[in-house]
Amino acid sequence: MAAFHIILGAPKTEKIKPFIKDHGIVIGVDRGAVLALEEGIQVDVALGDFDSISEEEMTTIKNRVLKVIDHPSDKDDTDTELALLYALEHTEEESINIYNWYGGRIDHLYSILLLSLQERFQSLIERLHLVSAKNNISYYLPGEHIVQKIESMDYLSYVLLTEVKALTLKDVKYELNEESFNRPVALISNEFIGEEASFSFEEGIVAVIQSND
Repeated sequence: MAAFHIILGAPKTEKIKPFIKDHGIVIGVDRGAVLALEEGIQVDVALGDFDSISEEEMTTIKNRVLKVIDHPSDKDDTDTELALLYALEHTEEESINIYNWYGGRIDHLYSILLLSLQERFQSLIERLHLVSAKNNISYYLPGEHIVQKIESMDYLSYVLLTEVKALTLKDVKYELNEESFNRPVALISNEFIGEEASFSFEEGIVAVIQSND
């Protein structure tokens, strides 16, 4: 199935277009719509409160994007949350990829990293992927999993977002066997020893980060 691409409006530190490998629906979130159009990316849906763009940029969005969903600035959900709610209603795609997600305000970044803990997004957790040149994040629910190594990303971290039971890490430099943790903890700077690593756990939510220097 095709991917679902969400481009956020954080201050841009890298080009977005090279990371969009699969055909699918592209959502430009607030200023993310402008950044995408500047790179020649076809945006299918633009949404948000658009409080960070000029009138001229808004006109460009309306002229070049088929569907524009304008939300009031006084709202309960962040623009990123609105994009995921749209995904919940409109897609069953295999992957939901988020781009341009870091840079700028730390509170925005923190809220994005914790999206997986919201009960309403539980059905999306294992389809969520935060993509960038230096860091890629995927989320996992209990079970047995295999992580395929991304080229040039040698480091592998397991961030336990909740209490986690019976975590086992294999095919990595620092292995673990059925260890349980009663609080969130970050097991960082592990390393691949091959092209894939396996892990399993019985309860909780785990974020796996592949990164490079």
